[in-house]
Amino acid sequence: MINALAMPNWLPHDCLEFDPIHVTYRLAGSIPQGRVEELVSWRRSKLEALEAELIDLPPAARSSVFRDRQNLIDAKYERQLDLALHETSHGPFYLLDGCVARAVLESWKYLAAAGDVFVYAVCVMGNHVHAVIRAHRIAADAMDLGRLMCRHKSHTARLANQLLGRTGNPFWEADFFDRRIRDGKFMRVMWYVLQNPVAAGLVADWEDWSHTFVHPQLLEMFTGRLPR
Repeated sequence: MINALAMPNWLPHDCLEFDPIHVTYRLAGSIPQGRVEELVSWRRSKLEALEAELIDLPPAARSSVFRDRQNLIDAKYERQLDLALHETSHGPFYLLDGCVARAVLESWKYLAAAGDVFVYAVCVMGNHVHAVIRAHRIAADAMDLGRLMCRHKSHTARLANQLLGRTGNPFWEADFFDRRIRDGKFMRVMWYVLQNPVAAGLVADWEDWSHTFVHPQLLEMFTGRLPR
């Protein structure tokens, strides 16, 4: 049903269409490899068990139920990944550098201004980034999310390495995690992203975290005030 079951270190990625997608990506080495393997193995085993459970259903019903249940599994996987990123003292925290964090935010703003993507929100944490995005309406076809992320990560890695004086080692982890936001869940996901610094104990209010961007059209919805 899904090729990811045969490829333990690979996660399938959605095309970028008009439905919003929550993307999480992290610095290379930000989680111990053993913990990453545990999480990937847990997700794979849950999907394998789900396939076995639904094997006797008609194909159309099986596909629909699988998608819904996979979304729940992926939500748990995402929460565990985020928890591991918050709890770890392992690995780099380059994104705490204000110049590096701004470079990441500015890259997303550039992609939005170029018409490549509509950016609802971005939150840059010390070792990972959350973004809520969708395709820009002027785009004729679904966009390859993998290519978009490759462009963004290549550009920001180059800038960050220049700012930090780094050479030779990867800046970003090669893969990323994305999940299409289901109907009725948009506000919940947005608050989850905005509250990330609060959940990590870094600030008392999400607005106090300087490395967060919210689209001006949505700002009043989350702050109760109009954008300046």
